[in-house]
Amino acid sequence: MSSLTINSNKFYNDAVEKTAKELNITNIMAAPRVAKVAINIGMGKYDNKVKQEIIGYLEKLTGQKPKAIKSRVSVAGFKLRKNELVACQVTLRGKAAQDFIVSLVFLGLPRTRDFRGIKSTSFDKNYSTYSVGIESTSIFPAVGFDTGFNFGMQVNVAFTTPSENNIELLKNLNFPFKK
Repeated sequence: MSSLTINSNKFYNDAVEKTAKELNITNIMAAPRVAKVAINIGMGKYDNKVKQEIIGYLEKLTGQKPKAIKSRVSVAGFKLRKNELVACQVTLRGKAAQDFIVSLVFLGLPRTRDFRGIKSTSFDKNYSTYSVGIESTSIFPAVGFDTGFNFGMQVNVAFTTPSENNIELLKNLNFPFKK
């Protein structure tokens, strides 16, 4: 049995250096970099037991305890009570963010059913954040497929500087963009 082993720190630093070279940036500190990766899961329609399993899943996936987000007010039309758990969130920085990017690019996205690439237009207006929605979290083999229910997640990659050069960094990090 062969396993995929990639040194995420070396992979990330090589991508930053390659991006700096392509963009003719002489000072490596001026090259675009990933500041953080934020992962959000909305879980409004599930019962409390499933919500705790989702929090456990996100904790196994990222290696970090998620922040539980509760509702602030009751909304009768949505059958929502005050202080009810509605979402969870994790923010990854540094090595943890690099490890998650490697897991997403090399293990997660290629396992997506009928995958044809992700949009290169999912940046915000000043190119400081890239967002990707994942319909099924069963694409990550590190956690397994034992959830028994299907839920999605939102992954936001934030950069240190707002610039159109950030797309070049993502290309060098092997993000599989649509052609």
